[in-house]
Amino acid sequence: MGSVKIVNVPDISPGDPFVDVHSVDDRSVTWQRFSGLPRNAIERAVRRPRLSRYRAAWSAVGAARSADVIISHLPRMTAAVEDMRALRKPDCVHLAFSFNFTDLPAGRDVARMRRAFSGVDQFCVYSEYEATTYPQLFGVDPARFERVLWTQETPRTDTTLDLPFDRFVVAIGGEGRDYAGMLAAARSDPSTNWIVVARPSTLFDDAPSNMKVFFNLPPELTWGIAARAAAVIVPLKSDRTCCGHITIVSAQLLGLPVVSTRSMATTEYTVGIPGSTLIEPGAPDALAAAAAASVADAPRNRQLAESFVAEAKERYDRKHWAEYLRRFLQTRIPA
Repeated sequence: MGSVKIVNVPDISPGDPFVDVHSVDDRSVTWQRFSGLPRNAIERAVRRPRLSRYRAAWSAVGAARSADVIISHLPRMTAAVEDMRALRKPDCVHLAFSFNFTDLPAGRDVARMRRAFSGVDQFCVYSEYEATTYPQLFGVDPARFERVLWTQETPRTDTTLDLPFDRFVVAIGGEGRDYAGMLAAARSDPSTNWIVVARPSTLFDDAPSNMKVFFNLPPELTWGIAARAAAVIVPLKSDRTCCGHITIVSAQLLGLPVVSTRSMATTEYTVGIPGSTLIEPGAPDALAAAAAASVADAPRNRQLAESFVAEAKERYDRKHWAEYLRRFLQTRIPA
């Protein structure tokens, strides 16, 4: 019996194993953890270049000299790891997991990333659109990209937070969101109440009276609000925005209706899913109408969404990531 050693280095989360994989075939799997999260005052203060990312990448690549696989999470950590691999030259396989851009890079960023990403063995993305878009942008063989659906546990809910409305829709999230369009939709129909859980933005300084805005709430309170809403709204900036997966999946696991901008990066999560309503990007009037319809027909929409919960729990079970990683290890690190 042999063993497989994995070095795991996410960019903005702790380095704990993201899947429950501790064996493959008859071999044990061990994990060594690093993280790009800042861990001291200097790293918190210096954002450009982001010292914590490069510290983590340097340490992880050093550890990878005695490992079989290094797994990086998010593209900028992937690029940092490849920069460090060029210097420290570990003999290991590189898997770029959660390879997802909120906004596609441009100019010199693209040129630098094209050089860095040429050394990555496999990229894991969350949509077919990304699996075809990124290879063209970065000049990488499409065969190195594999799509797996986002997976997670059902969110916990805490419904103790007092709310100003009884009947409302809720918009959740900060990445790739069309805040301006959402505000325009709320202003156009004062009869529909909105609750928003978002990142701080000056756009909300003059939010209308039918909108209550919370910033950076804990997840349990956020989903406690959603559990009482007529629908979860996911207003994306464009039909090419590669965001919203976590919000959509979380809502589906809780049996909550979803109103989302039609995006090529989220079609696998919305098209044909009971309780899902799609609107075109950049259409505040359509968003306002969908929000009003969600409130008016809330019981029926909730029933439709709840009918998908059992399938959602199987579809988004994290065991699928574990199966994917085992296949990757069996193929790239044969016994």
